[in-house]
Amino acid sequence: MIDLGVCIEPFFPGASFEEKCRRIHEIGFTSYEFWFHDKTFTGDSLVDEMKDFDKIAEINDRYGLKTNDFVLNHPDGGIIAALIDRKDKQLILDQLDFMISLAEKIGCTSFISGSGNCIDGLPKDEAVDAMTEALREIGEICRSRGMKIILEPFNSRVDHPQYFLDDPELAASVLKAVNNDHVLMLFDIYHNQIMHGNILDFVREHIKYIGHFHIAGVPGRKEPIDNELNYPFILNEIEAMGYTGSFGLEYWPSGDSEESLRMTKKHLLGQ
Repeated sequence: MIDLGVCIEPFFPGASFEEKCRRIHEIGFTSYEFWFHDKTFTGDSLVDEMKDFDKIAEINDRYGLKTNDFVLNHPDGGIIAALIDRKDKQLILDQLDFMISLAEKIGCTSFISGSGNCIDGLPKDEAVDAMTEALREIGEICRSRGMKIILEPFNSRVDHPQYFLDDPELAASVLKAVNNDHVLMLFDIYHNQIMHGNILDFVREHIKYIGHFHIAGVPGRKEPIDNELNYPFILNEIEAMGYTGSFGLEYWPSGDSEESLRMTKKHLLGQ
């Protein structure tokens, strides 16, 4: 059965972490994700705020929720480090044991990672080599601790104009070179529809390298309802390929968060 998770950051602006979890539980969701361990999204900006992972563990137990993933290093490289910058690799490695200990507290087994933004003067092949090397080292540690790292290609046409890894084919080639089943792709259908299209053929060819999906309406990154993608069909096709993970709702609600999530859940699952 298709599992829909909620990326709680864009929803219920101003609500506490616990309130957001309670609300998605009441709507009928059983899994969720968030962005940063030490920052909170207010609806307008990110503010420094260390999350209480002991409390998150209690919240998960209370509401029967699972944390699917959270961010290891910000995709643009501005928080912690960029995978494509060799001098940044040690910053991630130095933080990794601490980050894994946080994940273990809440029963989370996946980290989101991004490549970082393009670096002036850095040739593409050197950036790819640095990213591959970093993921090999990070991936071996994650494997030994039962964690996965999921690499996310973004679109550079609309939302992230400086982002390096904007090609899912390049992401797949990096994962093949890393050759570690604890290093996979976060395939955001919204981002990849903008950059690549041909969603189902790509997923069918690369399903063994995909560890998680994000969905949002195209264009606009609103509800995945009235948009150019037939999401109910897409999700059913991906499930038929053998995917058993979650599809994360990462979009900007066009109105009330609860109403938006209820409409989306009904549209995608018929319930």
